Amino acid sequence: MTRPRRILIMTAHPDDADIMAGGTVARWIDEGHKVHLVMFTRGDKGHDDPGMTPERVAAMREGEQRTAAAILGVQRLTFLDFKDGELTWAGPALAEAATRLIREERPDTIVTHDPYGGAPSYRVPQLHPDHRAIGYAVVEACYFRAPGPLYYPAHAAAGLASHRVREILLIMSDHADHVVDIASTFARKVQAVRAHDTQFGNHPDVEGFLRGLAAGAGAPFKMPLAEGFKRLTPS
Repeated sequence: MTRPRRILIMTAHPDDADIMAGGTVARWIDEGHKVHLVMFTRGDKGHDDPGMTPERVAAMREGEQRTAAAILGVQRLTFLDFKDGELTWAGPALAEAATRLIREERPDTIVTHDPYGGAPSYRVPQLHPDHRAIGYAVVEACYFRAPGPLYYPAHAAAGLASHRVREILLIMSDHADHVVDIASTFARKVQAVRAHDTQFGNHPDVEGFLRGLAAGAGAPFKMPLAEGFKRLTPS
């Protein structure tokens, strides 16, 4: 039996991973791999009601993400305390946090935002500043900071050794070259995304929206339902 892979998912907000990789995550769980989902923010600005407060939104969205993770089978979740919409300004702290997580978890595979491209079916540049910021911080950490023993001496002092990741899978990429068939887990993905009620409670057709994304990702590879990623191999 092959060793279960250690997979570290690092995204900006609750719901990012579920929308773009929920079917893949469910497959990994079913196959016995170890998945740790990290959100750098709690999505505290993600609400259209001016009467809400960031604190209330953060609590609601954290609860929604925990429900969604349970549907997919993810047991390890971490919420960091960066502020929604402010990751662009958190450069040094963001870089250190991403590097620390990689050295702590020592994953085989990392999933994060594509900082370069757009999102499938939209074909526009990656406009969300938080997505860009996380993508850049994580990709740079994988290639340079996490494997470089002279970056962050305090990590070594705390017993965290350098680590080189084998594979990065970028979500929200309009130039995917790696796809995963999610036909067997699509229904669970839909359930998980529906759990994000603050974001999808008023959506007229969540399943149709997700089916369109999955069909678009799979079509070039002759798969009816898939999720696409841009694959990088730092090692």
